[in-house]
Amino acid sequence: MTETMDQKHSTWANRLRENQGIRSLMEDLGKQTGHPDEILLGGGNPAHIPEAEAVFQETFTNLAKEPALRALLGDYQAPIGNDHFREIAAEYLSSHFGTSLRKENIAFFNGSQNAYSYLLNLHSGPMADGSFKKILLPIVPEYIGYADQTITEGVFVANTPMVKQTGKNRFQYELNKTSFDLTDIGVLAISRPTNPTGNVINLSDLEWMEERTKKLNIPILIDLAYGNPFPNLIGKEEPIHFGNGRTLSLSFSKIGLPGVRLGIVISDEDTIETLSSFAAVGNLAVGNLGVYMMEQLFQKNLLTQLSENILRPFYEAKRNLALALFTDAFQKLGVEYEIHDPMGGFFLWIRFPSLSITNHQLYHLCKDKRLFIVSGHYFFPGLNTDFSHTKECIRLTYCRKEEELARGAQILAEIVASHQAKSE
Repeated sequence: MTETMDQKHSTWANRLRENQGIRSLMEDLGKQTGHPDEILLGGGNPAHIPEAEAVFQETFTNLAKEPALRALLGDYQAPIGNDHFREIAAEYLSSHFGTSLRKENIAFFNGSQNAYSYLLNLHSGPMADGSFKKILLPIVPEYIGYADQTITEGVFVANTPMVKQTGKNRFQYELNKTSFDLTDIGVLAISRPTNPTGNVINLSDLEWMEERTKKLNIPILIDLAYGNPFPNLIGKEEPIHFGNGRTLSLSFSKIGLPGVRLGIVISDEDTIETLSSFAAVGNLAVGNLGVYMMEQLFQKNLLTQLSENILRPFYEAKRNLALALFTDAFQKLGVEYEIHDPMGGFFLWIRFPSLSITNHQLYHLCKDKRLFIVSGHYFFPGLNTDFSHTKECIRLTYCRKEEELARGAQILAEIVASHQAKSE
């Protein structure tokens, strides 16, 4: 009897080989051909901002002149970073997170995606006491990259959101407190601002959840890839601080350094110690370039200035431009649409309530026209209730040039207009 390919692999491997949202997104991003008609509104790549890139170039050039260049290229770090760099990060981040951090609270990873693969598995699945713990996403939609990171299948639980109309063609997801259930939950995961919607959960809702999680010793993971202290794309909302029961993750990707692959985790000492064991097995060591660049950026306090003076104004202007372009295109062609209030990050989350096809089918029709978007159905892991938004929403980035955004808006509006359910 001939073995099938599925029989040769573990169940985890077979699950990973299935159609994944994060793999589809990154393959679309990586397969761009440079064709002049391509419109790349699908990925999460930050914009190329000359003023920011000048800062990074100077930092990179300084490293090439340093006596430390030999160590940067030729020596291993410790699994979660050497003590020297962890102390620098602890000192710098203490003032930004309203507490006194020590190096024992800091861990470096090859990107925050890498860090979350360990954090999610640390708190879910079969536990040492014989219980089985799950991951609660308090408000979905939530980040596309969480869904396939756990070794154990079926560990995600999603809390169906409340949908609040905030204006004509505008809405916002809010925490549904009536269905909030912590039974068999091992950890909560939140991104702030939320990828894909740009939602910034308010601190009163976070504190409401913590009143309940702390009684059960359930930690909360807060992904700050787009949040404070850098790039700090949180609009007028208050920044997050570090505290008991919170694990925070930061990323260098969204400041404009996705190729460096540096993620920073701030947590309690026991969690950091456990993560060090994960990292030693999974990575051996964290890469050098990110932490060497971090040292210069932190010591010169460049990221605070960069975030406030360059990144936030740039992305706010891009957001306003994209809203105007897509709104105009939709209204001219009679498209029924709603846009989630983009409070932070750099995405638009758009709902088409009268769409006669699924959002995944819409993605393929757009791709046929060289327009790349992301189907919203990937962003609801663990949701077991019938929620129309899972089939009606898409995500797109507004980090591209104005001409590209305008062409994308026109093509998307034309396709949606031709696939709207006709009213009786």
